[in-house]
Amino acid sequence: MELFKERHSSWLENFYDLIFAIIVLQLSINLNLDVSVNGFLSFVALFIPVCWLWIGVAFYATRFGTDDMTHRFLTLLQIGASAFMAVNIPEGLGKNSGWFALSYAATRAILVIEYIRAGKHVPTARSLTNRYSIGFSLSAVVWFVSAFVPPPFRFILWIIGMIIDICTPLLFTKRFSTQFAPHIQHLPERFGSFTIIVLGIAILGVVNGIATHEWTIYSMISAALGLGIAFSLWWIYFETVDGSEIRALQENKKLGVYVTWLYIHFPLIIGFTALGVGVEHIVLSNQSSVLPTSEIWLMCVSTSICLFALGIIQVTSAMSNLEPTDSKGVQKYREGICSLGTAVIVLMVGAVLTNGVIPIILIAIMAIACLGQVILDIRRHPHHRNPKF
Repeated sequence: MELFKERHSSWLENFYDLIFAIIVLQLSINLNLDVSVNGFLSFVALFIPVCWLWIGVAFYATRFGTDDMTHRFLTLLQIGASAFMAVNIPEGLGKNSGWFALSYAATRAILVIEYIRAGKHVPTARSLTNRYSIGFSLSAVVWFVSAFVPPPFRFILWIIGMIIDICTPLLFTKRFSTQFAPHIQHLPERFGSFTIIVLGIAILGVVNGIATHEWTIYSMISAALGLGIAFSLWWIYFETVDGSEIRALQENKKLGVYVTWLYIHFPLIIGFTALGVGVEHIVLSNQSSVLPTSEIWLMCVSTSICLFALGIIQVTSAMSNLEPTDSKGVQKYREGICSLGTAVIVLMVGAVLTNGVIPIILIAIMAIACLGQVILDIRRHPHHRNPKF
């Protein structure tokens, strides 16, 4: 494994991401139609397997990705199965839940074929690919069977299948961390690409809100603040993308840091998407009337989730440093604590404002919370203030 050789996302991987952009868009539409607690929980329930599908493909590519004809064909099949999943998301927990399960099972089955193929061509990796193939095959079978079982037992099988899927790599990560660690440059770039896609969909909600309704000074200000929130979250996230967590796994066996960094992307992506829906609702709201409680909580909870996840990423980046006294690591740790503290404050604000607040005030508070993290970053990093041409 050429862990330190420069490597970037392939055009095929970028093409594959397009179908997940559609899936995320479908999920955001689902949430847009129902921002109640039940609607949010349904949104999360569908988002988790979607995220895991993408992560599975990304991890295979970072370890064994090739650009031969067979790999391209198998990727095409995965795109087809994922597209079928996108079609069934609107009723993914209702009448289409069986088809959703079948599309998930099909995508995972194709990934199993890829791992078996990789083990055949890379004998030294066979101990890893065999274990992954067995675990992922078992999960795919559980998902397949669930399609023919009535709810609620169908959803119980989904939970079992997800547990198997998530635990399979966890059981073997430390054992194979040195020989088959994810690529330090490629994997963070893949996560960054997916993050950009989700942020783009969040901005799309703001644009749609402005484009489909009459403009007012308040709606324009709300849209601008929403854009500022998205930009702030982009800033905070990409200030920490350096592959340090993977390097810590490879060189110092810091499994906990690596696993935390990996799985915290689940709530991060969910939070980004939900926040985009929340901003769209605020832009479209009657600016002279108080917001419904459900929309207040959607905005506050999603913002808090984003800041919490970003804070954890900042902390894991700090803990990844091989030298605990490293000044950059200490700075990142402090920034992470600030983000975590702000996440708690945002939730407290939501509790205080539950009885009612006008839209522009709420989004202004959320924007201040996010922009505040950017200001702290600028103060602690002089290179942002002193450009070198």
